[in-house]
Amino acid sequence: MLQTSTSTRKRTSPSGDPGSIKHTQLGVWDLYEESDKRTTYLQQWTKSLTRSYLEFVQALPYLLRMVKDIKNIPTCLNLLFFYLLTRLLLSLLPAVQLWCSGQLLTIVQTALSERSVDKHFLLGTAAGRLLCSISSRLLTTFLKLIDEPLNKRIKRFYSKHYFHALARLDLPTFEDTAVQQQFEEALPRSTKSSVPWDTITAISNTCFKAVTLISEFVILASVLRDQRDGYLLACITFAHSILHWTPHKYYVSNASVWAATTKDSDYIRTEGLKRAVNDPTHRKEIVAGGMWKYMLAQYSQGIERIADRAGDFFEVLNVRRTWAKLSVLNIFLLDPLRELPQIIFTLRAIQYPASIPVSLASLNLITQTTTSFSHALLTLVDHSDSLVDRLTGIRKLYEITELPNIVADGNLPFPENQRSLELGIAIEFRNVSFKYPDTDTYVLHNVSFKVEKGQLCVLVGSNGSGKSTILKLISRLYDVSEGQILVDGVDIKALRLEDLRRSMSVLFQDFTIFPLSIRDNIALGDPDHADDDEEILEAARLGGAGDIVDGLPEGIDTYLERPVKDHYSGLREGTLTFTGRPVSYANIRRRAGMDSILTKSLSGGQMQRIALSRTFMRSSISKQRVGLLLFDEPSASLDPTAEHDLFQRLRQLRGHKTMIFSSHRFGNLTRHADIILYINDSVIVEAGTHEQLLRKGGDYAHIWKLQAQAFV
Repeated sequence: MLQTSTSTRKRTSPSGDPGSIKHTQLGVWDLYEESDKRTTYLQQWTKSLTRSYLEFVQALPYLLRMVKDIKNIPTCLNLLFFYLLTRLLLSLLPAVQLWCSGQLLTIVQTALSERSVDKHFLLGTAAGRLLCSISSRLLTTFLKLIDEPLNKRIKRFYSKHYFHALARLDLPTFEDTAVQQQFEEALPRSTKSSVPWDTITAISNTCFKAVTLISEFVILASVLRDQRDGYLLACITFAHSILHWTPHKYYVSNASVWAATTKDSDYIRTEGLKRAVNDPTHRKEIVAGGMWKYMLAQYSQGIERIADRAGDFFEVLNVRRTWAKLSVLNIFLLDPLRELPQIIFTLRAIQYPASIPVSLASLNLITQTTTSFSHALLTLVDHSDSLVDRLTGIRKLYEITELPNIVADGNLPFPENQRSLELGIAIEFRNVSFKYPDTDTYVLHNVSFKVEKGQLCVLVGSNGSGKSTILKLISRLYDVSEGQILVDGVDIKALRLEDLRRSMSVLFQDFTIFPLSIRDNIALGDPDHADDDEEILEAARLGGAGDIVDGLPEGIDTYLERPVKDHYSGLREGTLTFTGRPVSYANIRRRAGMDSILTKSLSGGQMQRIALSRTFMRSSISKQRVGLLLFDEPSASLDPTAEHDLFQRLRQLRGHKTMIFSSHRFGNLTRHADIILYINDSVIVEAGTHEQLLRKGGDYAHIWKLQAQAFV
């Protein structure tokens, strides 16, 4: 049995207001509920209503904007009209059915008292009741047929909206945790829907539930007026529905603040072990280290120690709700209220025996109708809460498109003369200092240097010295904290970002392999020539990925990380079917060609060659619009032969363009460099050519000799 204990202690809130925190032990979970006894339920309800009103006022402009957007989706407006019309008809059907049921009851009463029946009226009413049932089924089916295409079209439209909002963010804005949280909140709760469609359904549910409620109330009032004890029975049934709903609705949320945590070491550890064996990133270590038996033993021991205390928090909470049903309210009030209409009917039957058939039908009609009415009312209350959340979601969805980027765009075109890029781009740092967002440590401090047009510059130094940061500042992924960067003598902040980034090609040390085909991975280097297979293959050859592409089943169309997973039946590989045949998917995979599209495992060096190919696609010597080439540790994952071949191709690629490298390995490039900047501990320690720095005998010369000794 689930162990539960409760304790209450006083606390003082940060604002100084006294309150109490109730602690409840639910299995391995500790539930803490905070409440302010001075706040009445009426005050809480008033605050909630005020919040809903303010949220509606804030969301209204965005709601109107959503309507305008949906109106511009092809055929969407027509589908939406039929959707709303169908929902309206469905919302009126319960009242029509209730009216028909009331008329049938009147016919029975007339037949008993006058011993006569209006056959035409009876057939018409019965036919109307039957027609309501058929109409309900047809309208429900029609609604589903409209719902799916309407949902898909709205979802498709807003997927572009979300993609645009996310793709346009610069690096520091994207890395901001507040921005990431804002995007998470703007996402739909389900991949099958979208925030606008959820909002439409929430609004329509609220409106049409109100229509159902009003129409049923009018018909119910007319039916009860002619029935003995009708209002009394309706009130009892309604009270039972309300009381039955209240404990479940406000079981935890009646506290202003609540939180649940677990400090059970066995539960935490077993969950960690379970996550480890499920996560593919840990599989190599588990297999290679022979860890699975130890992990299984530890998991089994932990599970045994936890026993019945384990469980997801909300599962455990549901168990507590089950026990709550045995409360005094349920035993002494809810159950008697449920039986009271039957007792009243029995007493009336004794008093008026002749009216038993009518009373029985009347009792059934009143209880069923009142229950339906109560359900509609309570659903409306639930939907009002949901509606506020949906309106908030719409506001957040549109707000993400208005987020300003931290790196502000300039207004000067660059370059003034496109042909000037053939001679390269000059870069100058003047007393530049930089700290990454949310840190107090300088990554660069008072750095000054100049790289002339067409020069080859090599940044050398240990890992973490600031080499990669310099390249990020040149490509303006971040803005300097202090100082100034000049591009061809102009402040980099004054230049249009799109022009600046189009004029340079960058390969970072932490290069990216997109979850796309090799073709797309390379073509993204120059989207304008993404359809030119010959140019893509040439870029692959220059990047050293030609042999890799030739060895893959689908060539450049191979996916290294397939974004869509294949699906298999519930029968697992190696098990037996009900006929006793071993389950194998080999034939199906071979027939479907699935073997050729399985995720391929390439080495780090092979991955880097594909990323290099993307750079060659962008910056081949024939492309005059790129004047600056930035390479961050381009040979970090390459073997010596591949490194030598790469640098030979890069020197051919360069032409007269400016080229800046960062590296912690000396040799292939530094001998040919026009200027070498040796960086250590965020500052430039030495600057000069290879020969000048060797003659100087400083830190560069010392590390050069250390690396050279490894090959002597």
